[in-house]
Amino acid sequence: MRTEEDFIGKVQVPDQAYYGSFTARAAENFRLSGMKVHPELIRSLALVKKCAARANAELGRIDQKTAGAIVKAADEVIAGKHDKEFILDAFQAGAGTPLHMNMNEVIANRAEEILGGRKGEYKLVHPNNHVNMAQSSNNEVPSAIKIAALRLATRTMKEAETLQKAFEAKGENYKDVMKIGRTHLQDAVPMTYGQLFGAYARAIEKDRESIRRSLDCIREIGIGGTAIGSGITAHPKFSEKTIAYLNKESGLGLKDAKDGFELTQNMNDLLSVSASLRGYAITLNRIANDLRLLASGPKAGIAEIILPEVEPGSSIMPGKVNPSIPEAVNMACFQVIGNDQAVVLAAQAGQLELNFATPLIAHDIFQSAELLANCSEMFRRFCIEGLRVDKERTKENLERSFGYATALNPYLGYKEVSLLVKEAYQKKMSLKELILQKGIMGKGDLEKIAASATGPSEVDQGIMKRIKKKEN
Repeated sequence: MRTEEDFIGKVQVPDQAYYGSFTARAAENFRLSGMKVHPELIRSLALVKKCAARANAELGRIDQKTAGAIVKAADEVIAGKHDKEFILDAFQAGAGTPLHMNMNEVIANRAEEILGGRKGEYKLVHPNNHVNMAQSSNNEVPSAIKIAALRLATRTMKEAETLQKAFEAKGENYKDVMKIGRTHLQDAVPMTYGQLFGAYARAIEKDRESIRRSLDCIREIGIGGTAIGSGITAHPKFSEKTIAYLNKESGLGLKDAKDGFELTQNMNDLLSVSASLRGYAITLNRIANDLRLLASGPKAGIAEIILPEVEPGSSIMPGKVNPSIPEAVNMACFQVIGNDQAVVLAAQAGQLELNFATPLIAHDIFQSAELLANCSEMFRRFCIEGLRVDKERTKENLERSFGYATALNPYLGYKEVSLLVKEAYQKKMSLKELILQKGIMGKGDLEKIAASATGPSEVDQGIMKRIKKKEN
């Protein structure tokens, strides 16, 4: 062990550790979840430190030798060489100060070594004076959160796009397969499976666009705002220079804060990201629910869709297969929706010049983005791509239903069709069978009307004339 000292007192730190006294204290204090800070946040914060060092060197605030050592140490963190040094719980003291100091200490001690010094001495590179120059947890951590969120949510959008294309392909495969549409879980009017899968694809496309718009909001970062957004201790050009380096390294198109005070207080930009992820989760959850219903049975349910068999469904019922993938999608989506509610509470928890709840905001947004990316990939690979429509069962359900009734309204009238539906139901006949039996119209005309029932159509005057002729 080595002994380090801060203004509170002396602290014992493992001799080989690159972290220091602040991290050691925080690790002892905050043992809450057993979950560590997300690796992407660690990499993003190290990138901020790297670019800040370069900016400070360019502005003459620190010498090139010290800046070079900080940059090298930060690059090692970005490469994952010091992952074991980031020991803190994801839930920690407000504003992420423990994580921030964990980073400052690791980079400072490694830079100290690079320049020939020893860990814990901080004679050549100090965590506060050098690594943290012109910076504060209150702006560096939210900036790193935004960078990490941009990276993680970009994968979410890519997986969503691939899932969207899978639904589009499925829609093309089954574009001519007519089914009964259902509202209130009751038979409604005909549609095609192409229309159903196309609707799913379009919903996902809209969610992708919503996520993209929310990510544009978080490209504005508060680098250089320091404690409350005023920029105290920072060079007037520090934020401009640091963001230029960040964009060169990341290509993320980051922008300087229009109002540093607002960006330090207000977490609604990150809340927008969380809300857009929640919206996508709601869509996926709804689709998964639909597929479970449409696959229900297979002998005593709707059973129009056949899902890929991915595992045995029961430890006691032989041969049973469950909709395991859609169920897993449901659970992942529930978690994302819950995460968003936590972010709502955290975003409104800001007081005066600071929101302290950024560690929670970060954890929940990152988890949601990863869950949805992984969920989209799983849903596509193990369910949607192998999904099949049972055409015979679908036709049987459609023919048994009274879904064609609405299409007959322009020809026979709502009241008359209602009576026919009621009579067919009582006689346990299909509507088509009853109409043919009564001679109301011919089979060809009836089939023509039924075929047009999946979209807008004009009244066929020839059919109308033949119906009138039969009535007379």
